Amino acid sequence: MTHTGPDRLVETARFRAAFRQVPAPVAIILVPGGPAGVTGLTCTSATSLSGEPPMAMVAIDKKTGLATLAEQAGRFSINYLAADRATWAQAFAARSRNLDELAAAVIAGHTTVPTLATGTTAVLECRTTTVHQGGDHFILCGEVLHARAQTDAPPLLYLGGRYGSFQPDPR
Repeated sequence: MTHTGPDRLVETARFRAAFRQVPAPVAIILVPGGPAGVTGLTCTSATSLSGEPPMAMVAIDKKTGLATLAEQAGRFSINYLAADRATWAQAFAARSRNLDELAAAVIAGHTTVPTLATGTTAVLECRTTTVHQGGDHFILCGEVLHARAQTDAPPLLYLGGRYGSFQPDPR
């Protein structure tokens, strides 16, 4: 069915241009499983879903296979990066995923799901509850079993195709 008039879907380029102007936190999603024992990817669409019960959600490109791994493993972690970790975000976003230098930073979290030991502002350890289809992405939902925060580190943000940090208003 082709939409016409005011119900017509926006062009992909215009849609992407609009979202390039929306700052997003940068997270690395880690899941047990895959060829190396742990699979991870960079994500800018991880957010809270519910306060009661505590839940989070992540939009993951279908091509990555990560949502399927998270569903099979029943667990995943969301590791929000500190501003000085843009190189980690780039490494996990690369198609080659050469993560040897980051292997020492991946540890078993409180609930044994893989997490990052350092370089984060917040880490959420989740039990996979549901996976929904959403266009070319899966929406991975999980109950948060454990959370930790490091409040003294500024967060890494993504805006306009570039990484940066947040500078609070000094008032």
